[in-house]
Amino acid sequence: MIDKPQRTGRPILVGIVEDDDELRGYLSAIIAEASGLKLAFAAGSIRDAEEMARAHPADVCLIDIQLPDGNGLDFAAHLKATSDAKALILTVLGDRQSVLQALHVGADGYLLKDTPPDQICRDIRSAFEGAAPISPRAAAYLLQSFKRTTPSGSASKLASPLTDREGEILRLFAQGRSYKEAAAALGVSANTIGAHVKSIYAKLDVNSRSRAIFEAGQSGWLDDPDA
Repeated sequence: MIDKPQRTGRPILVGIVEDDDELRGYLSAIIAEASGLKLAFAAGSIRDAEEMARAHPADVCLIDIQLPDGNGLDFAAHLKATSDAKALILTVLGDRQSVLQALHVGADGYLLKDTPPDQICRDIRSAFEGAAPISPRAAAYLLQSFKRTTPSGSASKLASPLTDREGEILRLFAQGRSYKEAAAALGVSANTIGAHVKSIYAKLDVNSRSRAIFEAGQSGWLDDPDA
């Protein structure tokens, strides 16, 4: 498989970028109590997050979009450009533009703030392992948005370089499914999914699932052929 960090036996270090003091404290407590997770830093602004991330690097960062000194997606892009950390968006914004912008900057997942705490912890672990967790409500909206952006049968729609199976896999990833879940849904092994993903990355010239979903979705290649 690709995009899967090597586990060292240590906890997954988690950074939090959230300006609401109460919510930041709540998320910090969740991380502190979760098995296999450890808080690296908790910041209330982009400026503080950049300083703390340099001093206390995280493996996965939970990032709000609406921050007092800018857009959290800018910090996500900075994080992806300067480190190997995963950027996991955690926001109240489930609109099309925010989801697409997050994928465009290379975010490794998109969660809404009504996600239960146990699920947040599972998604942190999933993102660390290379998955692209997306809240079901955001995933459904995302797929609907891609369909509206490039209607079926449009003359401007490019022929997909992906095989039918590769398209199935990307649609499952766009729903937030992991390698294991995609393998179970298609009745194949996780290693087979990994081989298909390598092919997808090569064809789309990307190096992450979020970028693959974004590129394929913008081109209309995530439309369900049976829909």
